[in-house]
Amino acid sequence: MNIQKHLSIVGLLLLGMVAQPALAQEPMGWGVGVDASRLMGGHAVVHVEHAQQADWLWSVDLGRYVGPLTDGQPCWRDLRGEVKSGHLVTVGVKAFPAEEMKLGAKWFVGADATREQYTLANVESLAQLDNRAGLKQTREELRLLVGAQWEVGSHLAARVHVGMGVVRDRVTAWAQGEEINSLPIARPGGVELIWRW
Repeated sequence: MNIQKHLSIVGLLLLGMVAQPALAQEPMGWGVGVDASRLMGGHAVVHVEHAQQADWLWSVDLGRYVGPLTDGQPCWRDLRGEVKSGHLVTVGVKAFPAEEMKLGAKWFVGADATREQYTLANVESLAQLDNRAGLKQTREELRLLVGAQWEVGSHLAARVHVGMGVVRDRVTAWAQGEEINSLPIARPGGVELIWRW
C-alpha cells in the first residue's frame, strides 16, 4: 500500500467524521496536536481528532521519519538497518466513560491501529538478503489503550496513555520475497498535546 492509498483512507475517515453531525449530543469539537513520544522515537507526527460526542472521539495521525532524538532506537521497534526514509499512519478511537474527574483528570479507554513503513539503506541482522536491491520494513500494530487527560484552560489538553497489543513486522527484499517476525510488544505508551476548538 503506497502513500496515496494511505491518504485516500485518511481522507475517507475525515469525510466520515464531518458527515455525521446528527450523532453529536453537543457541538462537535476538533483538535490538532503532536505526540511527544513519537518525536522521541524519530517521527514528526501531526495528530488530528474529532469528537463525535462528549464521551468519544476519532483520531488520525500522519507522520514522517526524521530520525531519533537519541542515538538508539526505541526497544520495541527493532529496525533492521539504517533508515533512509519512512512514514506512519495511525487511526484510533478513545472513549471517556465517566464525566467526573478523578485525580484531576478525565480517564479514557481506546484502541488504535498503526502502519509504519521504512526504506532501509543496509541490513545488519539479515545478511542472507541481498541489500543491494533495497529493502523495506513494514511494522503494523493493533493496541488497546488506557489513559488520562488533563485540561489546561478551555483549549489545551494533555494526554498520557499506556498501551498493549499485537505486532506484525515484515522485512521485504524487493527481489526475494519477505521474512516475517512477530515482535513481543507494541508501542508501550504515548504523550499527546492537543489544541481543541
